[in-house]
Amino acid sequence: MRKVTFLFLASTLMAMSCNSSQNLVNIQPETGNLDIPAKGELRVWKDLKHASFDVVLTNANPAQSCEAYYVKRDGTEKWISPSLLANSKLTVHIPSDGHLFLKNFNPNTFTIGYEIKK
Repeated sequence: MRKVTFLFLASTLMAMSCNSSQNLVNIQPETGNLDIPAKGELRVWKDLKHASFDVVLTNANPAQSCEAYYVKRDGTEKWISPSLLANSKLTVHIPSDGHLFLKNFNPNTFTIGYEIKK
């Protein structure tokens, strides 16, 4: 009987830990704007434990664009091609415990919108 109870508890805990949306509560708010400084960069969700997820980036600026990267847990950066072009949307997959890295080569602050998809 003890073995059955132990197996039931172990399998329940494993099933709960596999739920990929369980850790998304760490990322709040799920929608908003990101301001990238002029000729600067911004790292979003760095050092935050989370499951993998997709984020939709929206660039409403008709003339400016920025470079986008996703960064894996080990620090490996992967450039997204094409990056966030003027007047466009881009869906980026952020790996588990990874983060988003944005570079702005423009001479002014650059604002983009984001929405986390579950």
